[in-house]
This record gives sequence, structure tokens and C-alpha cells, in this order.
Amino acid sequence: MNAIAKVPLPNLSASCTYEEEPYATDSEVSGSQHRIDGFLRLVKSMSPRAPKRSKAPTSDIAVSFEYKCDEKADNITDNRWKALYSAFHTLHSDCQRKHMYSVTIEDNHVSLWHFSRSHSAKSHAFDLLDVRAVVHALATLIFSTVEDLGYDANISRISEWDKEAKENRIRYIYRLGDRFFKTLKCRDEYDDLYIVGRATRVWEVIEVVSFDDFSALPNAQRMILRDVWLEDGSDTEREIQRKIFERCDALGRDFPSEHDARLKDVDDATRTLLRQRLEDGSYKQLFLTIEADHRGATSKPLAKGFTPAPYIFDEPVYLLQEAKQRGSDPQRGLTSRNHSVPDPTVPKAQTDVPREYKPRQRNFVVYQEVCSALHELDDLYDVVQALLDALLALQILFLASWIHRDVSSGNILSYKGRGKLSDLEYAKEFNLSIGGRSADPKTGTPIFMAVEVQSGFSIYMEAPSSESMEDIDQPDAPASSPPAIRHNFQHDLESIFWILTWLVVTHIPGQDCAVMSNELFHSKDPRFHIARLRFLMDSRFCAERLESLRQDLPSSIRRGLLTLRAILHKRYLSRGHSIGDMSTYSPVYGLFRNVLQTIADSVPQGTVRLERPPPPKVAERSGYVPRTRSLQKKAEAPEDTVLSPHKIESLKRARGASDADNVGDQSRAEKRPARG
Repeated sequence: MNAIAKVPLPNLSASCTYEEEPYATDSEVSGSQHRIDGFLRLVKSMSPRAPKRSKAPTSDIAVSFEYKCDEKADNITDNRWKALYSAFHTLHSDCQRKHMYSVTIEDNHVSLWHFSRSHSAKSHAFDLLDVRAVVHALATLIFSTVEDLGYDANISRISEWDKEAKENRIRYIYRLGDRFFKTLKCRDEYDDLYIVGRATRVWEVIEVVSFDDFSALPNAQRMILRDVWLEDGSDTEREIQRKIFERCDALGRDFPSEHDARLKDVDDATRTLLRQRLEDGSYKQLFLTIEADHRGATSKPLAKGFTPAPYIFDEPVYLLQEAKQRGSDPQRGLTSRNHSVPDPTVPKAQTDVPREYKPRQRNFVVYQEVCSALHELDDLYDVVQALLDALLALQILFLASWIHRDVSSGNILSYKGRGKLSDLEYAKEFNLSIGGRSADPKTGTPIFMAVEVQSGFSIYMEAPSSESMEDIDQPDAPASSPPAIRHNFQHDLESIFWILTWLVVTHIPGQDCAVMSNELFHSKDPRFHIARLRFLMDSRFCAERLESLRQDLPSSIRRGLLTLRAILHKRYLSRGHSIGDMSTYSPVYGLFRNVLQTIADSVPQGTVRLERPPPPKVAERSGYVPRTRSLQKKAEAPEDTVLSPHKIESLKRARGASDADNVGDQSRAEKRPARG
């Protein structure tokens, strides 16, 4: 194979050479491992020497190879899973990587694989004895540019000495136009056990001179950088924020009259506050300040004539967790196939969404404020204060006729004691006359998602119009199907209810809330959907579950949660199917505010401390085989306790020295791959 790399070609030079490595291959990311039989290694290393690196640093493996001497079904399946998990690990652990290639060979059948954030694909197998085809395929890979092999030119890996830890640490430098930002610490990162998707990473960064000079600029302050893959052509968060702010500025110039449906039953003090915030522009303080953003690499388009391959592995691959949370959105799978296995918890209308395979584009955005997510706070008072500010932000969005659609504990932030509403990438204008049903109706974290959005069923059910046998099933009066669920303003408010309930149940120490926690906040628990529905609709069930809270807690906490539940349930029933009636939403914000303020008044600073639950204990290192105990434990762990390899590593490391305010840590991720 390396003979191909030595062939002199005009204007081309080999970017990689072949090596055999029939062993487990590690990266510098703790807790990760995958196996390969051989690989194409970059001629020019992308991996500055890292601590405890293996014989084959993952960052230099451009293409992985998996071999089997025969083509028995088990061997084919094993090769495919190894290729998939090799790609998963590479894309998961190295921020530089945009996509990944693999080669599998069984007997004399060769297949090429491509894994990316928008889709994954496998070629038709060709004969190893077809020399022309083999040379053409290998030469294409060997003489590809480094960027074509999947390395992002806008990201550079560096190794920086940490004085306190007395070892080198891998960091990344992101280029946004003509500006450069060095990662200091990973604040949040996906930990999904699948490849396709947004793959969001959040870093604490400092602005530096360049790729070659990574010393901090004079007076540079720490900021936050968000690295996310968006659907190609969709608005970035800055573009969405600009649209919302333009609408808010228009409201500041022409505030709605007191008879406007959006201000029905809004008290004078709140109306005055809203007017003032909109007129002087201080509403912007409720959102993050975007310093810079950049549209980056785009995933490759689909090959012409492709066909979906739902049974490309030994069994249909169905990512249960993601299907539940995104309405079976097939944009988030491991391979290029339809996820056609039915899920009884998802309505048929939502599981039959055809796969579109839309390309994705990488987006970097830098925020000025370094905040803490709600689940990182250690005082209930701070949580409720942040929720109050987020509630005001949501009410301003309501006045502007926008819905957030992804309210979660990670998207409500605390900054210097005040709350900020972040992550507007799913936000949309609420307009029933445009677009019919949303193409992505299920957005958000499952444990914080509104019950209606998650289940696809309306809480309000119409009573039969007649009890007479003669009036039933008449041809001239067919039963009308209920309207499709559309994300509305109250769904955003319901997420606040679930966030507060979750923090009270899981983050206050000394409570025996294991049953309630598993039922309500572990989406893979078989009781999850029914328990959440009952908790919202059944006052007795809700009260019984809340009896497990600590008895010495202020009574306003339990009564507040019961009241919020009652408000939501009653408003769903009274609104019925009139989701376009703005006057039905406006009073809910005030009712929520009164409850949250009552709770805040009863839990002064330091009264109720919060502790984040520890991550699940996993003794083994994650391997490529999806049946290993470590992956199984990880797949079964509740969403709120799972930590990614990067994040676990950053928690274990002591803070060290760097050129930026003596900061020195490294990374995290967020969620899980699941098989079957």
C-alpha cells in the first residue's frame, strides 16, 4: 500500500502512509478505547506530543482499517461495529475532526465508509483482486488533502505545559475569521453514543494572537465558545438573536396597548417593567452577549443514487433515546439508514418522518459572559432567582411572538447573581399561518420537555357531543382528529416547572427520592412517560410523590411545585385547542412569577444547599463492543448524571497555570451511543 504513496504525481503529494496496528488504540482522552487492524497515518502529525499517548495517537489516524479472513456473518458484523466505534471515538475525542473514513475487508470484499455529522455511508463492496479499483480507492485517500480527510482547518491542536500538573495538556485553538481563541476548560460537551447530530461543545476560552503564537492578547478576558453543527442554511444563534432583538426594539418604540391580548391580566408593575426593559434596551441583559461568530465547514452532500440501508448491521440500529426526544428525527443516527423500528412510546405520525439527510454546517459562537448552568449552582435561592429572570425573558419573547423550544437547566444560566436565557438556535416565531407543523416538533432535553411535545398527544380532550346511539358514527358527522401538537408558549413555561422539580428532587441532599427521580427524570425508565403525564395531570399522584422531599424544607417548596402543576394543568384544559389565542397565555407568566417569588422569599441565601449527583461508577474503559458492561452502564444511566470522558478528565485534574489567569483544565461531552 505504501508503494502507492511513493508514486510521483504532478502537483500531488501523499498526505498519509499505511501502518499496521492490530491492538487497542488510545487517545489522550481518558476512558476511551477502540480497536483497529491498520490505519493511514498522517505524514505531518496533527498531534503534538501528548501524555500517555499510545503507539497510534487517534488524532493522526486519518483512515482506519478492519480485516477478516472470511466473510461469515459474524465477522462482517464485527468489522462494521469496529469501524463504526472507531469513527465514533475519533470524532468524539478530537475537536479537529469534521468527518472520518474507514475501510473494511472480509475475505476479498472491500467496502469504504464515511462518517459525518449529517449522515454516514457505506460503499458497495468491490473485489480486492480488482487491482485497478483498489489502487484508485487507496490513492484517492492517500493523496487527499488533510482537510479532505476530515481535519478542520479552522481548529488547531496544541500541547501546553501545565506547571501544577507537571505535564503537557492538549488544547485547541479556534479561528473565527481573523480572531483566534484558545480553549482553557471544557464547560459542556455532548456525550451521545451516536455520530450524527449537533455535537455541541462549550469551552471556556481566551483570545490569543494566532495559531502559531498562542499567548493571550493584552487585557484579554475569559469568554465562552460554543462549537455546534447546525443544519446547512439554517440561521445561526446570532442571526436569530438579531431577529428577536429587532422585534423587541420595535415593541420598545410602540409598546402594546393595555387592551392587547398579550397583556391580558398583566399587573401594572409587570407591565411597567416590560415597557421599561423594551424601551431602554435593558431586555438584552436577559440574554447572552455575542462577541463573535463564524460559519465553518459543511458536511459532504449525499452521493448520487444512494439508497438507505436500515439493516446494514446485524440488526436494525435504533437509537431509542434520540427517537424519543426528537420525535424520531433521523438526522441523528449512526449510519445512513432510516430508523424504521417502531417505538410504542412515540405516536405513529411522528415515527414515519422520511429521512432527508440534510447537510450540516459547523458554527462557532463566542459569548462575553462566563456563566454557570442551573445544575452547577449550589444554592436553591440562586436557582430561583435565575428562573425568575428566565421567566421575564420568556415573557419578552412572548410579547415578540417567539418561542424558545429548548428550555433546559443548561440553557438557563446564572451570571453575577442574575439569570440569562441562552441557546436560541431552536427559537422560532410563533405563527400558526406559516409552515404548518414544524419539521422538528420535538426539541429539548427529554427530562425537561413539555409532556404534550414529548408524547404528541394533547392534554385537553374534547368530551363527546352526544350520548345517543343514533348520533354515533353518522356519515354526516365524522369524528374529527385532534390537531397536531405544536410547540407553544406554555410548553416553554412547563419546562421551567420540570427544571425546578428536577433540581429539588435530585440536587437537595438527604432525601429518599430515588423512585420519583427514576420515574420522572430517567427517560429510559419504562415508567417515564406515564409517570410524567400523571405527575402533571393528577394532583394526588403529584402530592404523593412530593411527600418524599425532606420534611425540614420550607413548605413553600412543596406547595409551590403543586401550585405550578395546577396552573399548567388548568390552563391546558381551559385553552383547549385554541393555541393561537394569546390572551390565554399572558396570565400564566404572572402566576408563575408569584409562585417563584414566594419560594425565593422562603429560601434566603444559604438556606437550602444543592449538591450535584455523582456520575455513575464505571470500572471498565469503554470499548468498541456495544455490549460491554461499561457502555451498558452508561446507556442506562440517567441523563442528569452521565459525564463524558472530556468532562470527567477536567473534573479529575487540578487547576493549573496558563497564560490566562492561571487557568488550566481540559474537557467534556454529553449524552450516549446506544445499540438496538
